[in-house]
Amino acid sequence: MIRHSIRNKLILFLIIATLVPFLTSLVVSYFFTKQRVTEDTLTNNSALLSQGKTNLINYLDGVVQASSTIYTGIHLAELGQFYDIIQSQREIDYMSDKVIKSGLQVMSHSVKEIKQIYLYASVSDRSYLASNDSQVTTVGKYEGLKPFPAKQLVYFEATHLSNTYDLVRSVYSVPSPVISMHRNIMYSPNNTSIGELVIDLNLDLVSQISQSLFTHDQEELYILDETGHIVYGPDPAKWGQQLEGSWGDEAVHSTLEKGNYEWNKGAYAGINMYEKMHTDYLNWTIVKRLPYAQLTKNARQLTLINALILSFFMLIVVAGTVYISIRFTAPIKQLIRYITRIQTGQAGLGDRQSDIELTRTDEMGILANRFHGLMQDLDHMVMREYRLELANKSNQLMALQAQINPHFLNNALQSIGTLALQHEAPKIYTLINSLAKMMHYSMNTNESVVPLRKELDHIKAYLELQKQRFEHQFDIVYEIQEGTQPLAVPKMILQPLVENYFKHGFKPGHAQAAGLLRIASALLTTPDGDILQLTVEDNGIGITDQRLMEIRSRLRMPSTPDEACIGLRNVLTRVQLYFNDDAALEIAHVQPQGLRIVIHIPMKKRE
Repeated sequence: MIRHSIRNKLILFLIIATLVPFLTSLVVSYFFTKQRVTEDTLTNNSALLSQGKTNLINYLDGVVQASSTIYTGIHLAELGQFYDIIQSQREIDYMSDKVIKSGLQVMSHSVKEIKQIYLYASVSDRSYLASNDSQVTTVGKYEGLKPFPAKQLVYFEATHLSNTYDLVRSVYSVPSPVISMHRNIMYSPNNTSIGELVIDLNLDLVSQISQSLFTHDQEELYILDETGHIVYGPDPAKWGQQLEGSWGDEAVHSTLEKGNYEWNKGAYAGINMYEKMHTDYLNWTIVKRLPYAQLTKNARQLTLINALILSFFMLIVVAGTVYISIRFTAPIKQLIRYITRIQTGQAGLGDRQSDIELTRTDEMGILANRFHGLMQDLDHMVMREYRLELANKSNQLMALQAQINPHFLNNALQSIGTLALQHEAPKIYTLINSLAKMMHYSMNTNESVVPLRKELDHIKAYLELQKQRFEHQFDIVYEIQEGTQPLAVPKMILQPLVENYFKHGFKPGHAQAAGLLRIASALLTTPDGDILQLTVEDNGIGITDQRLMEIRSRLRMPSTPDEACIGLRNVLTRVQLYFNDDAALEIAHVQPQGLRIVIHIPMKKRE
């Protein structure tokens, strides 16, 4: 069809000639630009992180250098240096206390960001806390200090809230995020610890250096310690907390000094760059997160420009295609209109006999062939209509005749029942009355959906006849839930299920226990709505597992040629037609023997 179609040939050619070059150019330029921009961005950011790392380490080196003045503090002839007082005097007098406080005061002014300094001298068992505006002292060591890492004299503690180290200050200081430098004060001759110095630093300079390393609202920058705790990050409320997620694990645990890796999980997908801050006293990692949206921004802008150009030329192509299609297919449209006139009867008999001779193999040739076929169909249409009308009249006559015999039989049964009462035979009257009820119920074609109450009355009449037939060799149990009898169900859905029991499961005169037939109804409430559940259960001989699986399989098929499944298939089909396809029919074994058939009818009726 495509090979001979003018329109399809034109459309295919124009699409190939226009789309392929532009799409190729669009894809190539996008990926080339994306690759180049990504490489340049990674190179520039690597140099920026390296410079930021150098600035931060130089700053922290200055803090470490300031803390070393404890060994070279103020010298008093009668008392010695700061360090001498700490390591020698068990009892601190007024002058010694003054030297220590003075030394801490000088140290606190050596670095602008120092918030406070805590000193513990183990020889005198005294603690000191000094800041720019106050100094306090007390006996004993602050119990909250963490033990020193092995073989380290100096280390930095990640961001945390400042505290007073259990010393009461005259001026209240609001807790704020700080990083702490811890120095273990050693006595040189025997290399033993004689105290600990802790310097709490505000994060002003760390924050200032960090903010110069990334673009706000587009990128993120973190400083993480060796355990994954946040020293600095975009959210100050999370400083000092464990990093959420595992995106930073590769950077923290990497043995390389610098590197990058892709992270495609979560909302912040992109490239993570890292730079190690590794010295004798700290092992931190600077991690910068570059989202793909930022990396490919320029590439996307160029792609957008190309897409606009492509759209403009595509409009031209579409307009040209429409023009060419209209010009070349105008004869086809004219022929279609002519055929439509003939089909609707607007053309006369002479017009129908006219012929259009075309030898082309494109759309025009196809339409000409269809026109010849249409003329032949019209010749036979009149005779077919007459035959259909005659068949309909015959069917109506047969339907009227079919209604006469059941009505006559019903009236005859009523007469026989009356005669039985006159001859004092009430049992015969009861059986005839049950049979008449069944016939009346089945002959009433005006009702396709009836209340469950009528369906149960019909089943009771049917079972009354079966009891007489089998001389009461079975029992019947009705378990009808209150409120279910008025519910509407398709007519004649229970009788096929009950008949199956007498055809396949019930063995009259059998030596085993008497037969039992249970008919139950229940209204179940589910999240999808109410479901009416109808159950027919017996204790008959049942069926094998293989036969049960076979019946279940056939019930799922559109049609069931198996005679044993016709009744079940018809019941399921009618329920699904009157209500909806959620209706179901289940068949299962009953222990120790027997069969259970359950119909599930959604109460939401099909529209």
